[in-house]
Amino acid sequence: DLDGNIDSSTLPSGIQLKKVAGNFVSSAQLESSTFDTGGSSNFTTLTWEPTSQNPLTSVKFQLASNNDNTTWDFVGHDGTAGTYYTVSGTSISSVHDNNQYMRYKVFLESQDQDFTPVLTSALINYVSGCYTPGQSMFPNLTAGNNYDLEVSLAGYSSQTINNLNINGNQLLEVLMSP
Repeated sequence: DLDGNIDSSTLPSGIQLKKVAGNFVSSAQLESSTFDTGGSSNFTTLTWEPTSQNPLTSVKFQLASNNDNTTWDFVGHDGTAGTYYTVSGTSISSVHDNNQYMRYKVFLESQDQDFTPVLTSALINYVSGCYTPGQSMFPNLTAGNNYDLEVSLAGYSSQTINNLNINGNQLLEVLMSP
């Protein structure tokens, strides 16, 4: 709890803004402890619960990653310090790829002293080391470029996807029929 304005005891499994004199404070920040992925990793998505908040409140995140477990520069979805992740399920900026250590900073804000945002869980998806069988990673593609993708395997019908636009980390599932 960076500013003393987080209440982690009222909810059975979550955090919210602290109440002072019967009213919720307007904002709070919480920085996570360091998470060690065990080696160079590619980070894919950031999700949290609950995904829906009162319209007068907000939950937003910034992420920081490194390989020295010392330098923590928090950034948002576009890789800059002035932005935030504001939608659960958003792709994580590629500036974090090939790093081992990760932290998040969560910002809780309310425009009305009668309401608080709530955070019950946060999940950072990543891939480290070996990939799932049947999964392929293409880490050196250039964002904004179009690519043609052909997927083939003996005994299955080939699938071709033309003009695939790359924009950040993406997941594409290609179903193969025999």
